[in-house]
Parts: sequence; structure tokens; C-alpha cells
Amino acid sequence: TDARKRSKSPPPVKATVSAQDAADRTQIWFAKFAEERAMPLLAEVVKAAEKHGLTATSRLRELDGRPAADLVLVPRHLPPNARPPRLTIYAPGDERPLEIEYTGTFPGVGVDGGFGAEVDYDAIYPDQLEEKILGFVALATGA
Repeated sequence: TDARKRSKSPPPVKATVSAQDAADRTQIWFAKFAEERAMPLLAEVVKAAEKHGLTATSRLRELDGRPAADLVLVPRHLPPNARPPRLTIYAPGDERPLEIEYTGTFPGVGVDGGFGAEVDYDAIYPDQLEEKILGFVALATGA
């Protein structure tokens, strides 16, 4: 009888984490990561670009309600009204902790090596960030 009473008790309740709590933690982690790691790398790119006579800016902004780090690099001879190359880094909350987007108009992408629009997305791990930034710079400058 005593054993029967114990078997009827409900199983122990496991601590659950809501999807919103997980998303909030991810965004808090990314905000710190962006401040400590991403933005210093982007600031280095801006300084290097300016030394070579290019216009570049970086900033931390909000994208769809979540923090994002941006780098805009304006290549020489960008056609009028063309959107300059933009690199955006944010935390999508999926399998990999970072999402990288390249958008804008890039030299060497268009017909006959001219300027052409490019959009690229990639989910990466934090240790791949520097490589992706360098890839963006090469694409944005036509190097």
C-alpha cells in the first residue's frame, strides 16, 4: 500500500525555460559580445578604410527589436544612388549564435566586373567572425 501511494505521485517537475527567456538571454549575450568583440573589429576596419581614402562607418543599432552591429564601407566609384555595401551582425537565436548579412552594391559583382547588388546570409560561430569581416571587406573593395 505504501509503495502504491508512492507510484501514484506525479513525476518531479523539471525546470523549464520559456522561449522568450532563452531569446532574452541570447540578446543580452549578443549585446555584450558586440560591445566587447564585434565593434572593436569593425572600428579597426573603419580606421584602415579611412587610411586608404575610403568612407566607412560602424555602429551598434537595433534591428527588428534586437541589437545588431553594422559596418558600411563605401567603395570608390560607387554608382550614384547605389546602396553601399553593409555588413550586419546579429544573434538569430537559432543553432549558431551569430548571423551575418552582406547587402548592398559591390564592385566586381555586376556584369563585366562592374557594380552589382549582392545579398548573402550566413550563420556562423563567434570564432568565425573575423574571417567573415575580412571576406566582406574584400568583396566591398573589389580586392
